[in-house]
Amino acid sequence: MDRVRIGLIGAGLIGSTHAIMLREIAERLGDAVELTAVCDAVPERRQLFQKRYGFRHAFATASELLRADINAVFICTPTVSHAELVCAAADRKLHIFCEKPLAMTYAEAVAIHKSVQRAGVINQIGLVLRFSAVYCVMAAQLAQPEMGAPMAVVFRDDQCFPIRGGHNTAWRKDRAQTAGGTLIEHGVHDLDLLTTLFGPIARLRAWQQNRAGHPGVEDYMAVELEFATGLRAQLVNLWHNMVERNSNRRLEIFCQAGFLASDYDMIGDILLQVGDGEEHRIAPPEVLQRFEALLQRSEHRFRDWYGLPYMLQDLSFIESLLADRPAAPDIGAGVEAQRLAAACYEAARTGAEIAPIGWTPSP
Repeated sequence: MDRVRIGLIGAGLIGSTHAIMLREIAERLGDAVELTAVCDAVPERRQLFQKRYGFRHAFATASELLRADINAVFICTPTVSHAELVCAAADRKLHIFCEKPLAMTYAEAVAIHKSVQRAGVINQIGLVLRFSAVYCVMAAQLAQPEMGAPMAVVFRDDQCFPIRGGHNTAWRKDRAQTAGGTLIEHGVHDLDLLTTLFGPIARLRAWQQNRAGHPGVEDYMAVELEFATGLRAQLVNLWHNMVERNSNRRLEIFCQAGFLASDYDMIGDILLQVGDGEEHRIAPPEVLQRFEALLQRSEHRFRDWYGLPYMLQDLSFIESLLADRPAAPDIGAGVEAQRLAAACYEAARTGAEIAPIGWTPSP
């Protein structure tokens, strides 16, 4: 593909995040990328988007946008609309980036995947932690023989209930628009990261609570995971009411001869201890230096953005289109993350242990 002509559906919070990244990519790649169209049902919002980010056209409906002169689409809408929009875009042979979670249910996710496979379009899901400098550097350190085998993982992910504060999106409390609560709408990132780092999950148990009182939208989920290697992990996802507390992930990994931890999911410090040595801090500049070495790019015109996973995520999709190669993580990865989340919900509902390998939810 010589030129990527982008349509963006949904001018809300996550749509704004992608628009910032795409505007920067378009400025740096020149004629290779065009911000062609944006659509949103709210006139003021779509008009502001068009002016602020430089989209050529602004439409009220997705159907209008999908008929425009575009060849790629970013779907940044509430979860309930993903299936219809992805399938409509695939029918028009448009390349697709879809935000997570992929769908309202596992069955719907599978149908979406089949649609893009039939269409043969390049596709990517917004599992952005795969592009985190901190987590990529931690993964590289885990691979060092001096660390020994992983023995235990503790992962806490907390955020103000995202109907207030910096992640204010009112539809998150509405089960008619969302696939669930804190696990599927936020912690799906964590399930994907854990399986990326440690492989398939052999067994899990889960417990959930709903203190905020929004029906069908849990604000607490604790999951105990056992991987096929025997490694055990504890994952806690929660939405609280502390609006001034920043969204935070704390990941601790204990190995036979090493320890890794970080309170940052984009760029920040990593704590490292190996063998009989003292614990020391890998400061952000060194984290970025190590990350840049892992990227192995021939040119680094986006070096100043390497600490922001959303930039690398969107750039990866655009580069895949320009090179006519598969993107990653693709929608198939979104299906797998949805399946694992469904297993957690089933375990919490029944109190039973679930063996996820080969497991699929009942229709």
